[in-house]
Amino acid sequence: MNNPKTNLPLLIIFFLFQCAGFYNRPLLLENLNTNLESKIVRMEFTGFEFYEKEKNILKEEIFKSGYKESPNSEILLETILEEKNVFYKYPTLHGANFICSFFTLGIIPYYTITEHQITYRFSENGRISTGSTQILKLEQLRGLLILPFSYYYWPSVAFDKSIIDSWETQDSLK
Repeated sequence: MNNPKTNLPLLIIFFLFQCAGFYNRPLLLENLNTNLESKIVRMEFTGFEFYEKEKNILKEEIFKSGYKESPNSEILLETILEEKNVFYKYPTLHGANFICSFFTLGIIPYYTITEHQITYRFSENGRISTGSTQILKLEQLRGLLILPFSYYYWPSVAFDKSIIDSWETQDSLK
């Protein structure tokens, strides 16, 4: 029952999935800047199927900045979240890092990046009037040595901060 061979996959999973995420400020890709007369909007969220908590945090931030939601408003605020494929600058080194991390059971941490693109669009009567597109980048380390940092740098907390900062950036552009 306590066979070391059956416990090995569990140990590997435990050692490799200790994770810490490190926040990067959102990178502005595009900015359409015009003023809106009203802060009463209809809201539409796309790409948040697996990010319900983040959607609610974002909605709360939008409301804090003075916007109100009304299904009858002529102004539509579209928020689109897209997961992007990451291309590492040195893919061979990244692969070697994974192999080293795997064979040392996570003593050598595995480095990975996740990227999302978030687009805010305000449109009035079908015409886009203002908005922005930003890249949200999260760097993560996984492995046994990361265990003490996992509590303080949990990836979802860093991603939440990135989402909030993307709205603050969007709202300050006006």
